[in-house]
Amino acid sequence: MMRYLEKKPEYFEIGETYLKFDFEFTEQNQILIKEAYLKNVEKISQDFLKSSEVIKISIEFEEGSLKTKIKIWGLAATLYIGIGQYGSFRQGVREIVQDVKNVSEYVVDNFENEPQIGDERIIRYEKRTGITGRINNIYKRIHKLERQLNTLPQQQIRIELNSIKQDVSNILILLPENTQQQFLEELPNNYQNNLPEPNDRKVNYYINRYGLKPEDEIEFINE
Repeated sequence: MMRYLEKKPEYFEIGETYLKFDFEFTEQNQILIKEAYLKNVEKISQDFLKSSEVIKISIEFEEGSLKTKIKIWGLAATLYIGIGQYGSFRQGVREIVQDVKNVSEYVVDNFENEPQIGDERIIRYEKRTGITGRINNIYKRIHKLERQLNTLPQQQIRIELNSIKQDVSNILILLPENTQQQFLEELPNNYQNNLPEPNDRKVNYYINRYGLKPEDEIEFINE
C-alpha cells in the first residue's frame, strides 16, 4: 500500500467538458476559446458547484482539429468536505456527477451562442465525470447486483461481487484517509470487508487519468 502514498494526487479531476472544434490548432484560436470561456462561463460554471472554494478549473488544448478539455479539479485533501456539502457521501457523489454534467451543458450552450464560434464549429462534445463518476459507477453496480440476487446464478453473483470489491479497493487507496472511511461506511458490509489488494495497473491508470500531482505543471484559470 505504501507504494501509492508518494504518488497520491494533490487534485482529482471531478469533471471535464471535452469539445472538438472545427478550428486549426493555432495560438490565435486557443486564445479565442479561452477568452470566450472567461467572458461567458467562468463565474456561472462555478456556481453550479456547492464547494467552489476547493474547486479549480483548467483549459487544455490538443492538436488535430482543435480539441479542448475544460477540467474541474477538486483538492484531494478536502474532497470529503466538498462532497459533504451535499449531505451523505453517496448522495454527494451522485449530485456532483450531475452538477458537472450541468456545467458541461452550460459550457457547450455558451460556446454555441458565441458569435465567433457557433454550433457549426463544434464537431463533438462529451460530458465526462472524473473520479466521482468512477465512485458513482460502483454504487450503480452494487444497486444492480442487489436487485438481481434472486435471479442470477451463485457463481455469477460471486464473480460480480469480487469484481466490485476490486474496484472498491482500487478507488479506496487513492482517497484521503478521512474520505476513505466515509466511502466505506456507506457500502453494504459484504462490499467493504475482506477487500483484495489494489490492482497496480488500474490504480496507476486512475492516478495518470484523474490525478494532478504537485510537480505537474498546469494553469488554473480561476485563480
